[in-house]
Amino acid sequence: MEEVFKFKTSVRVRYADTDAQGHVYFANYLIYFDIGTTDYMKAIGYSYDRLLEEGYDFFTVEALCRYRGEAFFDEELQVGAKISAIGNSSFTFKLALFRGDVLIADGHIVNVMIDPRSKKTVRVPEAFRRAVEIFEEKYQQA
Repeated sequence: MEEVFKFKTSVRVRYADTDAQGHVYFANYLIYFDIGTTDYMKAIGYSYDRLLEEGYDFFTVEALCRYRGEAFFDEELQVGAKISAIGNSSFTFKLALFRGDVLIADGHIVNVMIDPRSKKTVRVPEAFRRAVEIFEEKYQQA
């Protein structure tokens, strides 16, 4: 089943993103995913800065990218992002990269919420959980 994303953000492939074969270097797909996660958090009203202001931070503990196609210099791509799971102290982004309707890559990123001073894991804040729920719920009703 093809994943549907309420949230998408655009990225343009820079020349510096490409390799000797002329397509996007494999590690840069994770950079595109990172752009997607950052923009998603802003879209739900919970930017990284807000997390820090409220006394939270997070570590990325897992990143997976499956390569389904190729992307080339100066192409405009869309990064689909959503938080697909929230555990006690972790949250998982599901991500995909598209050129139009063509799936280029997909994967996920798992983050663990921490106290920035102690670096110990903490429960994902209720306000963050609610922001994700409200954002994704509106999509389900549309």
